[in-house]
Amino acid sequence: MGVLMVSLTNYPPEFPELITDETRYFMKQLILLCLVIISCTLTAQEVVFSKDVKSDTLRPTKGPNLKKFSHQYLGISFPTYTNEELNYTQPFSSMVVDYGIRYKRRLNNTFAMGMDLSVNWAGYRIKQKEGKSVPDSAINKKEKFQVNSLTPALYFRINVGRRGNVIGNYLDLGAYGSLNWKTAHKTTNKNENDEMVRVSTSRLSYMENYSYGVLARIGINRLAISARYRLSDLFIASSGFPELPRLTAGIEFGLFKN
Repeated sequence: MGVLMVSLTNYPPEFPELITDETRYFMKQLILLCLVIISCTLTAQEVVFSKDVKSDTLRPTKGPNLKKFSHQYLGISFPTYTNEELNYTQPFSSMVVDYGIRYKRRLNNTFAMGMDLSVNWAGYRIKQKEGKSVPDSAINKKEKFQVNSLTPALYFRINVGRRGNVIGNYLDLGAYGSLNWKTAHKTTNKNENDEMVRVSTSRLSYMENYSYGVLARIGINRLAISARYRLSDLFIASSGFPELPRLTAGIEFGLFKN
């Protein structure tokens, strides 16, 4: 029986190198190029699930003629003539300036309701003539009462006519209450040196800290003709002063886009 003898001096056998340095370099470049292409592809893709689709499925609720709407406004009004006894203020130079925010809640196509919160600056200029008695008989170059107030109000709105998403034509009826946070009596005179002397007395003891009344507005979009009638007195009863004009009328301008 013969024996097969194998020489182990050259084990393991040597194989020729199949992957050269040039091949390794080419493969590295190919892998890098593939990674760049994949990265760019992922970056360019749109993630559909991250989109907010609420705007496509829900109807808007905020707008001039939608469920809810709020806006700022400016107003100017003037005390109106009542009678000679009460009309001791100077017309047109006496005025009330309002700045506030208004909220409206739509009930249906015809009715709405809402509330206001405004700051009011009222100046009542006093006529300087013989026989004046409010607050005294002294004749001054200029004289006025200043009443600054914070005024919340509630109103009920009746819409008139057809309209789109705009305020449209309306009639407001409501009531208000005011916190008179500043009351002052101011006079201006010249002294013997021709210098202007201004005297201001604030926190007047003969004026009320609160007042209330009713209101009405007739509006067309941004513009409205407004009126307020004060039911309460500004002067306390013990002062004996005839009341300042109760009725003021003027215009309001809504600060919003149609």
